Amino acid sequence: MSVQEKLIACLVENTGIELTESMLEDVKVRLNMILDLVGYSEAGETAVAESKVINVAETGIDDNLIKYLEELSRLELTRDEEERAKGELTKILGYIDMLNELDTENVEAMSHPFPYTNNFRDDECKASTERELILQNAPQQKDGCFKVPTTVE
Repeated sequence: MSVQEKLIACLVENTGIELTESMLEDVKVRLNMILDLVGYSEAGETAVAESKVINVAETGIDDNLIKYLEELSRLELTRDEEERAKGELTKILGYIDMLNELDTENVEAMSHPFPYTNNFRDDECKASTERELILQNAPQQKDGCFKVPTTVE
């Protein structure tokens, strides 16, 4: 499975969005742009096994990538914020490169670090509370119901 396919699967799994064919093509184009900007190529996958991972932290995050990310996120950053973002993204991608060094060949993919089960209680039919008992709390009542001020005429 290619990196692009893994990213798309992760996107679908984590957002729950079902991608149509046209949406999928748009996502693939944008993912390719991002992967190109960070200097990743599918040929790098074989390089991962041989010479670890392409070190994005070494290639650096440039102003073009920051401008592109601003455009995608519809944000306008000040020059100081852009510089801080470059530093933070470089650190994040460096950490990802470090994680890519781990051997995950026999590790099962999971969405949670613990077994996740449905924590809802079972539906059970129970007797209702008596109407008279409930109506004792009503400041006003009429015909066995709460009486409230009129809000719509």
